Amino acid sequence: MRQTMNEQIANLFDEFKDIPSTQMGHEVLRTKVLPDLLGKESDTVLYYIGRNLSRMYPCESIDEIGTFFAAMAWGNLQLLKEKKNEYYFELTGEFIEKRLSYKSPYSFRMEAGFLAQQIELIMGQEAECIFETEKKKSKVILHVVL
Repeated sequence: MRQTMNEQIANLFDEFKDIPSTQMGHEVLRTKVLPDLLGKESDTVLYYIGRNLSRMYPCESIDEIGTFFAAMAWGNLQLLKEKKNEYYFELTGEFIEKRLSYKSPYSFRMEAGFLAQQIELIMGQEAECIFETEKKKSKVILHVVL
């Protein structure tokens, strides 16, 4: 799974390599506990958590961002198209399909914040990201604008 990646990210993955992956714990924290604690500020805080996490573990390429997403069980990230100051990514996978089927809408704001900050770091320009869910197609489209 691990391609060439920077030392910070490799150390993060090594630190937690022996921890059994219980995605349920993550999902409960992300969809129940954080929104309850943060209230109406939940989406904003999640976005900035993603941006902060991105600064802690900067990626050196778009491919490395995809590797990070997969390792964090955020889904399979693929660059769909690139325009002058815009990037369109598709997020798919088993967990994306499950998250889109939850009774309460799942917020992909942390992933959007992480992606915006990574593109900002790679491109050297300010970036923001929004997302759109496509439940019928079991995917999320992330739109990054510089």
